[in-house]
Amino acid sequence: MIYNNKEVFTEETFSYSKAQIGDYVEQAVVDDAMDMLPPANMSSFSAQIGEPYSHHYDPKAGRFRPVFATFKRITSGPNGIWQYCGHCFRRENEERGFDPPYVKG
Repeated sequence: MIYNNKEVFTEETFSYSKAQIGDYVEQAVVDDAMDMLPPANMSSFSAQIGEPYSHHYDPKAGRFRPVFATFKRITSGPNGIWQYCGHCFRRENEERGFDPPYVKG
């Protein structure tokens, strides 16, 4: 399926390791994500997987906070289309902040 001239990924074709911010996915992908664990956040317009992916420094809060794989709804209905938003802070759908610095040994 194509939406706005972009491929809509299905359960069979979506991969978190290859996902890019802005990729479209079908409702079934989001349903599977929400069935993995209790969601960190779920509303009629966004959904976040319940386990943090990592922690990013949040300049607004001045501290490190967990980030979650996030989807936002684009179209409604039982066969809705969602957009992958990357790893976002809880209740947000825009990736921001930065990874902690790593010390080389």
